[in-house]
Amino acid sequence: MKTATAKELRSKTSSILENIRKGRDVTITLRGKSIAVIKPLLKEEREFSPVGFAMWKDRKDMKNVAEWVAERRKERFPR
Repeated sequence: MKTATAKELRSKTSSILENIRKGRDVTITLRGKSIAVIKPLLKEEREFSPVGFAMWKDRKDMKNVAEWVAERRKERFPR
């Protein structure tokens, strides 16, 4: 397992992420103490999951999205 300091995480983010992409776990330390572990996602976690996609498609009050948004953006209390 590779170790990186918080400062290295800020300055060398792309190289640390490249190590993670290659399958290596990286432990992040702050002032000499381990505070986090960054590890690659499993292959099945990387794929898109459309769980909440189109969850409001059957709502009657959102048939005209522009009107619905305009209504939500109105002032609630007149000045």
